[in-house]
Amino acid sequence: MQAMASSMRGLKQAAESGSFAISESGAQAYIKAIEAAQFDLTDLDSKIALIRQETKLGTSPDGRAMSRYNVDSALGGTGTTGIIPAIDQLKTALEDAKTALQKAIENYREVDDNAANTYKHY
Repeated sequence: MQAMASSMRGLKQAAESGSFAISESGAQAYIKAIEAAQFDLTDLDSKIALIRQETKLGTSPDGRAMSRYNVDSALGGTGTTGIIPAIDQLKTALEDAKTALQKAIENYREVDDNAANTYKHY
């Protein structure tokens, strides 16, 4: 997940610097897929509260250990990023990708407008 988040930050930086451009029609399928994923993740937020809670596995040492393990798996613990932090990283990566594509569309329009203006002078 961290590699994906890093890649999307790089894409966003490339678009912000003007080194990445894409036509609106070319970007729309990507933006639509990103928005669908964002919608699904927002829907998932209502269910995440359940995995934040300790499971009721009794008071035995094994039950307590499993309950802690489940919470660590959800929130992050020794040796794991955790499901919830990974989902948060995915949300950030998707937003960065969407922002990058929107900026890349603007970049494309600028290049296209500049090219059109160049040809008008001849």
